[in-house]
Amino acid sequence: MLNQKIFDILFNFGNKHKKLTIFITIYSCYLFFIMYLIGYFYIFFNFKQYGYKTLVKYILVPLITIIIAKILRKKINSKRPFEKMNIVSLVKHKGGNSMPSNHSASAMVLAISLTYIIPQYAMVFIILAIITGVFRIIAGLHYPIDVLFGFFIGILIGVLGFFILF
Repeated sequence: MLNQKIFDILFNFGNKHKKLTIFITIYSCYLFFIMYLIGYFYIFFNFKQYGYKTLVKYILVPLITIIIAKILRKKINSKRPFEKMNIVSLVKHKGGNSMPSNHSASAMVLAISLTYIIPQYAMVFIILAIITGVFRIIAGLHYPIDVLFGFFIGILIGVLGFFILF
């Protein structure tokens, strides 16, 4: 199966580069949190330009994404690669609820949130979100399909929330 083959290739890479994999897997989450806070302050200090509507979207769209991803995870309740296979993930993590990847959904919706307010850096934000998701696979925490589904949720809700519905 393609999902398993891609996982095997990426996880083998992670095992060859453990320190890099652990560092990026752990700290990419913090990077997005810091970037999100910077975006919040960017809106706050440019409030005349953005106003309440942008601020509310900036808070609610990622929150809605996380809630939907968590509900889907509970419903799907798929096992993580390290639970299905006889492997040890490179980053400690509890089992269960692998699909969709919350980190991938969150990283992508935050990338879209930041793109909405600072569009000139859109490619940087999207690439960082992709790196975050891919390293969840490399660390043995998710299958590629988990990460892709997370990206899909983040993109769908982010685009709907920032560019179409409101």
